[in-house]
Amino acid sequence: MDLGSQTFRIAGAEVTHSEAKVLFSLRENVRMGASLMQTGKFSEEAMRRGISALKYFMTVVAEYEIGSFMAIGTAAFRKASNATTFLAMAKDIGIPIEIISSEQEASLAVKGAYLTLEHDISPWIMVDCGGGSTEIELCFRNKIQAGISLDLGAVSLTDACLRSGRDLRLAASKKIQQGISDLKETLSVAKAIVATGGTATTIASVALGLSQYDPSKVRGFEISFDELETLYEKISALDIKSRKKLKGLEAERADIFPAGIAILLELIRYLGLSKLIISDGGILLGLLTAFMEKECNFYVESSSARGLYL
Repeated sequence: MDLGSQTFRIAGAEVTHSEAKVLFSLRENVRMGASLMQTGKFSEEAMRRGISALKYFMTVVAEYEIGSFMAIGTAAFRKASNATTFLAMAKDIGIPIEIISSEQEASLAVKGAYLTLEHDISPWIMVDCGGGSTEIELCFRNKIQAGISLDLGAVSLTDACLRSGRDLRLAASKKIQQGISDLKETLSVAKAIVATGGTATTIASVALGLSQYDPSKVRGFEISFDELETLYEKISALDIKSRKKLKGLEAERADIFPAGIAILLELIRYLGLSKLIISDGGILLGLLTAFMEKECNFYVESSSARGLYL
């Protein structure tokens, strides 16, 4: 279980003789990070949504007779001063949650993204734009060479700009320049940038006009800077009600989607890259394969992982 600021995700697999088969992959938009910037805490409503999603997840775990599982909390859980309250509530329903560091989060995202690549494109940049943070890592194969975790996400940027009236792209650009200016020269050696996370996969879904999410079509989808900018302008021009009608865009993500695109746009622009490669891997796939390797004592090869769609 990958418990993020915007979305809770769960995937289950059956492992037999060093081979894995995905049994299910589900997500619930819980918006745990809502109001976090203003209060520094999870709201009562957010915790209720989160626990409701976890109770549902536990029914799925029981239905598939899952023998072992793990759950991790990311940026929102690192920031919320009352995260321990939610952790206790989750433990009461049978889900112990481990809050991982930004370094661990980045490592899992890189592992998952790399496993989905058809060819080695080293050196490459992995960017995981979440609800409350954005991880940016320069990688050689599946090893991180340098990177940073920005306190910038689709939910937090949306909230900040709504309160201040600032332009999303200007705000994102300022935060990115402040955050990675010291790393710009290091990152500039990258041949490509691969994006994971909900914003990234939604970009592919909307661009492809998918009425139903299909990871096999999302994986490896490429979009140029100009195409992404056109998509941003199109989405930004629509009101929330109109956005919710777009194929490929989950209704619960309609309000934060422009902010997520703005972050990726400004990052590409700042680094002087021309396109974005979308990966459906990321944290959840990285977590699942790492867990299988630990519990089942076998190494997940890239060739076999590419058949794991979540």
